[in-house]
Amino acid sequence: MYVSQIYIQRFRIFEELYLTLNSGLNVIVGENNSGKSALIDAIRVTLDTKSSEWTRITETDFHDDADNFHITLKFSGITPDHARRFVEHLTYEKGEEGDKQLALYITLTAHRTEAIRRGRRIIRSDWRSGINGNGPSVEREVREYLAATYLKPLRDAEAELSSGRGSRLAQILSSSKHFKRDGESFKTLLEGLIAASIEAKKNDGLQNNKSDIDKYIKELTFNTDRFELSIEMLGSKEFENLDTLEKERAFQDILHRLSLVLDESQPTQGLGYNNILFMATELILLEQESDEFPLLLIEEPEAHLHPQLQMKLLKFIRDTKSPALQTIMTTHSPNLASKAPLESIILLSNGEAFPLKKTDTLLDDEDYVFLEKFLDITKSNLFFARSVLIVEGDAENILLPTIAKLIGKPLEDYGVSIVNVGNTAYTRYAKIFLRRDSLIEAEAPSIPVKVACLRDLDLWPERSDKVKYPKFGFKELKKKNEIYWLPRENEEGKKIGTAPQDKRDDLKSFDVLHNEKTQSITEPENIRVFVSDEWTFEYCLIRSGLGKEIYQILKTKADCDYSELSDDDEIRAIQIYRLIESNHRKTELAYLLSQKLIDVYSSSSLTNQLYKKLPEYIKSALEYVTDSTHPSRRAAQSPKLQTSGE
Repeated sequence: MYVSQIYIQRFRIFEELYLTLNSGLNVIVGENNSGKSALIDAIRVTLDTKSSEWTRITETDFHDDADNFHITLKFSGITPDHARRFVEHLTYEKGEEGDKQLALYITLTAHRTEAIRRGRRIIRSDWRSGINGNGPSVEREVREYLAATYLKPLRDAEAELSSGRGSRLAQILSSSKHFKRDGESFKTLLEGLIAASIEAKKNDGLQNNKSDIDKYIKELTFNTDRFELSIEMLGSKEFENLDTLEKERAFQDILHRLSLVLDESQPTQGLGYNNILFMATELILLEQESDEFPLLLIEEPEAHLHPQLQMKLLKFIRDTKSPALQTIMTTHSPNLASKAPLESIILLSNGEAFPLKKTDTLLDDEDYVFLEKFLDITKSNLFFARSVLIVEGDAENILLPTIAKLIGKPLEDYGVSIVNVGNTAYTRYAKIFLRRDSLIEAEAPSIPVKVACLRDLDLWPERSDKVKYPKFGFKELKKKNEIYWLPRENEEGKKIGTAPQDKRDDLKSFDVLHNEKTQSITEPENIRVFVSDEWTFEYCLIRSGLGKEIYQILKTKADCDYSELSDDDEIRAIQIYRLIESNHRKTELAYLLSQKLIDVYSSSSLTNQLYKKLPEYIKSALEYVTDSTHPSRRAAQSPKLQTSGE
């Protein structure tokens, strides 16, 4: 049994939220204030948790000025053993194959009243079953059975594992399968402590202190009063003479005196390892409660854990031996996001949820396989960004943050992440942000994250031909590379090459599989493709006005001065670009040019001068991702579809 759906109305950030969940792992990602904690808390207030911490509904739980909120959880995968516990609350539904299936709906409804008590507004809450929340009231016993295990963020693991009443360790041990109340371990533990207590009561110190106290009692009471002073402790009765309640009280008294440390020789550990210890005890408890409803809620498991321990934790949860365990985890960690199965990720943004399951995205099976392998820590930053710049090389990855900062648009100020994907896979990463519903309904929810893809036109000008223009050309015309040239004629007088507009149209399209047909989409949702004005990123920088700065970096003693290069803009650009390609110095050039731009253009008075020297497509891309206008949450238009194959 697992929580398969959650429907929220007017709770905190959520005006309305409908979300389907995986039966196993669910990893909730998104920037701050996107609704991650609110989603966890919606489940907590509906089901409560197994910890001793009190979950209470407050006025801040209501969305804006709403006077009520509703949270509905649907449970699927109900077995007969589950069903017998709440048979009167079950709903019979028709399955996909027409068969009847059992479902359990729990709806929490909370109302703000006008009544004030002790300075607080009284909030009425009601838990009911039924698909519309109009079924029988849900008993406390049912909610206790469904209660989740909750690991809160920045938890004080040491305190949770220390002795005392309300200790989480005591709760965990109390539920342990090794301490069944009719079992031998339970009996021998109590018998051993009873025997030790009986012996301890004979201690001279205790007996002498009891005698001293007894003297004062006699002095302070009437002669007619008769008291038999006794120091009570476990051991006043033999095990066989204890009733069930006394045995349980004695057992709990023992548990409240226990604490757990990771290493007996080093009792004091850091926050990270104490958290690992605490999570281990919780996971053991979940494993022991396999016959119950195992739901694990974790907020920010990365708290106090270094990256390798984060990976270990996620691997453990992924590989758990309990198929019934459902985990809902929130995280800000790219480490965890990069290692979680892509289908387990749910992206939250501004109170809306976007699962990345195959049924919801426009990624195909091969895309999931590819991204599972190559969506690393650096690239998984895209899950936490307000805007994403997808680039296909180190040069853009290195230079664009510097350029953006120098022209007064620092990327970090706008929540922009740069993702360097190489030159073949950009569509796979961009399609993470495409929703399948957008192909069906023009007003379908769209992920409100702006995605700008920077692409090289990669068409070579004729004057780069080293045979035809040996003084400065460096590209060789071959049969296999005819498509990479701008339109021209070959030696036989045949027209070859690719028209720039045709190449741009091709680069801006996304092939997706929908209804078993491959369809081509252009400008889908909030994704835009910005194609270089000419050839490549570096070539455009040279042509647009940064040729002198680049040449000064590349020039050797054997090369002529910049002033001695050709007066023809295109030829001069080819001369400079040849130095980059012939020496394979793109990455080195990017680092050196980045520093040179800082040295030359750091003054605010030169911002406009640098801006004028940038290629138009770079300016457009930076304007798009740093535009303060929030992207549409709905698809702005129906995607342009064109069937390109069966």
